[in-house]
Amino acid sequence: MSAGGFDHLTLPNGLRLLGERSDARSVAVGLAFDVGARDERADESGAAHFLEHLAFKGDRGRRADDVNRAFDELGARVNAYTSHDRTLFYGAALRDLRAPLTAQLLTLARPALRREDVDVERRVILEEIGMAEDRPEDRTWERGARLFFDGHPLGAPVLGTRASVEALGPSRLRSFHRRWYRSDRALLIVTGAYAWEEVVEEVRAATEDWTPGGATRVHPAWAPRRGAEEERGSGFERTHLVWFAPAPSAQDPARIAATLLARVVGDDDNGRLFWALVEPGLVDDAALWFDPADGLGSFQASATTNDASRDRVVETVEEVLSRFERDGPTDDEWARAQRALATEVTLAAETPMGRLAELSDAWLDRGEAEASAATVARILATPPSAGRELLEGAPFAASFRYALRPTDAG
Repeated sequence: MSAGGFDHLTLPNGLRLLGERSDARSVAVGLAFDVGARDERADESGAAHFLEHLAFKGDRGRRADDVNRAFDELGARVNAYTSHDRTLFYGAALRDLRAPLTAQLLTLARPALRREDVDVERRVILEEIGMAEDRPEDRTWERGARLFFDGHPLGAPVLGTRASVEALGPSRLRSFHRRWYRSDRALLIVTGAYAWEEVVEEVRAATEDWTPGGATRVHPAWAPRRGAEEERGSGFERTHLVWFAPAPSAQDPARIAATLLARVVGDDDNGRLFWALVEPGLVDDAALWFDPADGLGSFQASATTNDASRDRVVETVEEVLSRFERDGPTDDEWARAQRALATEVTLAAETPMGRLAELSDAWLDRGEAEASAATVARILATPPSAGRELLEGAPFAASFRYALRPTDAG
């Protein structure tokens, strides 16, 4: 089926196909699964990210070298990521290589999960966790998110914990994979130059044995934590601060207004926080952004400073947010944010690869897709009153602050 400039179809097994055609010289293909860190039980923490790694270690008939060689022979640019909401495998190649690129990406959905591969990747992931533990900014984010989301699965660490990753063996990973990596939780996206009928037939033939069913995502009731907490730690000299506040979800029509509000106050080189904190030299960096998720969203902010300036930085941030919440954005600020966001969307859309993640998120979150020109038009048509209406709910008055401070501060 083709509608609104897009091709889309759901196969009998529930696997969704989405295409956006252009005359580009390249083609990009993505395979998304609607599963992420939020879908893990406590004894599975880190499983989705672990399986992302293991997907490149080979299937029943191939090893890691075979998978890497297959992509290398295509000259493809291939990568993957796991978030709280989903996992995306994606690649780009010359448009004449669309079919073999699609075939190779589809094989990633059925990893062998051999014991030796699991053991190798466990060491890699434990090294990732160790690197994050060595970065105080990462420690601050992980702890702050866990406290703010207060039992909600969006507060779970995507990498898992040392203990959970150590406990994840082949059998537990297979169980998680069987429950979540089903055909009706998958989306195959193609952007650039392609023949839709060929895509459909190739994917249909390659996924005939994929089956629907399995687990369903839980959306627990949640009340955001308010107030502030702090801890001290060793191995660093600066104080790291993060703020969280409730915001619209990925499904909420107010998400564009929320994105623009975040840019006005939190753009890292022109927002209100920049001028109040970075320009006077109070902090090393400061930013605020909007993070939409399936079912709920959040505004998130960060700043890094010396510990002696911590109180002043906190007072300044909270004064900026309070004034912003009370007065709202000026028309000039709003217009600048609109133009910046419209430019960002336009630049990303100029390559097939740049479109994949946005299309994946829109289709999985809302069952919709729109041309980048239509998105730009909606951004430019969103009035400042939409932002002010969001601020009437006083999201920043319900914020939570977490600080990680150096032990040896004076």
